[in-house]
Amino acid sequence: MKKKYLLLPLLSLSLSTAFAQESKQKYQSAEMVEEAVSAEEMKFALTHQNQLKAAGDTLFYEDFGTGFSTNGWVAFDAASNGFNWIYTTQAPGGQYAATVPAIPSTTSANGFASLPSSFYNTPTPPSWINMDAYLTSGPIVITPVSNVLVRWQQSQRFCCASTSPLELSISTDNLNWTAFDARFGRGANTAVVESAEINISSVAANQDTIYIRWYQGGSRNYYWMIDDIAVVEGSGNQLITEEGFTTFGTDPREGFYTQVPVSHTNVLGFSGSVKNDGGFNATNVGLNVKIEKGTTVVFQDSSAKVASLLKQVSDTFDIPSVYQNTDGQGDYTISFTAKSDSVNADQVKAVYTIPYKITDTVFAKDYGNSDGTIGPGSYVDGDVDGSRLGTKFNVYASMQLASVSYYISNLTANVGIEIKAKVWGMDTSQTSLDAALNARGIVAQNPIPYIIQTADLGTWVTIPMLPMPPMLSPGYYVAAIEQSSGNANLQELRIGRARDSEEFQPYGIQYSSMVYANGAAAPSWGNIFAQPMIRMNLYMPTKIDENSSSIHQFNISPNPTNGQFKLDIIADQGNYVLSVANVLGQEVYTENVSISNTFTKNFDLTSFDKGVYFITLNNRSTRKVERVIVK
Repeated sequence: MKKKYLLLPLLSLSLSTAFAQESKQKYQSAEMVEEAVSAEEMKFALTHQNQLKAAGDTLFYEDFGTGFSTNGWVAFDAASNGFNWIYTTQAPGGQYAATVPAIPSTTSANGFASLPSSFYNTPTPPSWINMDAYLTSGPIVITPVSNVLVRWQQSQRFCCASTSPLELSISTDNLNWTAFDARFGRGANTAVVESAEINISSVAANQDTIYIRWYQGGSRNYYWMIDDIAVVEGSGNQLITEEGFTTFGTDPREGFYTQVPVSHTNVLGFSGSVKNDGGFNATNVGLNVKIEKGTTVVFQDSSAKVASLLKQVSDTFDIPSVYQNTDGQGDYTISFTAKSDSVNADQVKAVYTIPYKITDTVFAKDYGNSDGTIGPGSYVDGDVDGSRLGTKFNVYASMQLASVSYYISNLTANVGIEIKAKVWGMDTSQTSLDAALNARGIVAQNPIPYIIQTADLGTWVTIPMLPMPPMLSPGYYVAAIEQSSGNANLQELRIGRARDSEEFQPYGIQYSSMVYANGAAAPSWGNIFAQPMIRMNLYMPTKIDENSSSIHQFNISPNPTNGQFKLDIIADQGNYVLSVANVLGQEVYTENVSISNTFTKNFDLTSFDKGVYFITLNNRSTRKVERVIVK
């Protein structure tokens, strides 16, 4: 079964207007069940920790070394279907968690708590049975302290809506409970193995007895494993820089551009969120921002301060000035740091950093790291030819678009899939996503299908726009990859997913990417949270046609061609290098030629793949490139 995510309709294209989530019922069906977690996704999960540690004494510890008997743990199935938490040393198992190992916790060898939801639903029943399971401790006696944390190790993955509760709840009387999100805001179908931490001081501060309860409900889910639970005294004075925000000009940056062409830089504005995670109130709290180009500080400023920030309370801070972002090409890092008169530097937790790069030609929203895969078929009705996956870009100044790049996942099933590169304009005066894209339609494309080769796997494939280069006026655009053929052979396109840049999307306000599902009765576009690895590349004449004044004529005929064509050159006398390269930049032909005014050569590329090739003539001072299309 394939992974299916919820599509979100566009209610407004205004950058300051929030999008609303469509009812999950529209897409909730047996087809939404995800395939078993891949080795690539498990590798991501195993290397990503959720929370940093905090100093303090351990008030309580549970490693399930004697099962549920110590500390009076009680497993309760509220739905009375027999699907309950268990004590085990085994992997969860089940149709959709078959490759998931047992939690690699510190004491996993002596057992852990597990809710093996996929196992309970294997084989798939006529309809999926949701979980409604509790695991509750007996009374836990602790030393009363003003700041109380719960830490634990967990492995989890859930389906299919981001509203599905996976909760840590705390009570002081075993009757009234306060729930905390144990997903940490993550969306559905994200596999994690992590050391987690939640501050429970709002309930447990200065208490001598507490109860802990783990609850999973509302969704069928896949698995949840928990081990090595500790109740810990938190710091009296501690600040967390929860998140940093940037604006690009006057608008949010639609997911934050990890790479921006130097011709499209704009002023950066800043704000952020700070939480007093200590047991005491903090005084004169503010937020500092610093930007470094390499190791050189190019900008720094601080927000106004609030006189007091109450314990376990968050507040947002605005930086009064903006950064002009005119320091040229290079690698930059934005750092947000909370400050307070009552909190030392070593008591500030989680300095929030955002790296980005000013480039010559590249527009990107990824860091080049493929942390999983994604394709049109990841979404309901997207698993048919003609479906597309796209990323939104905001073009602030007129530009010529040279090409679009896609990171092709290293999956052999991609080989032989036919793709097309297309770019849509967006009419932001429209009130629906379909209308916004249909109003302007395709503004740039390469109409020639590209067939993915084995050599493309795990690499970037760059497809030039034809005719080259189209001019894009200021406005919004969606650069998309379309699977134009392959589903008849049960092939589904998978490109890289940039999880490490997804966190910079202003969740709940803007969506950086979208999918076009072609299989429904009414095919349509939908907004998505995942970030596919799609880039736009600007055209730079100095990189394609450098000092070509000595080359007076460079003609290819016929063009397009079946592979056989003639090259006619008129150029100043001299020695040149003549070469032919494919769209991956791989040379398929090269030779040294001497030219005395005129030169003619016949080429035969009929034995090569169909597509676009680049014919280059250059010497030390002259470079000329022309494109030939082989049909």
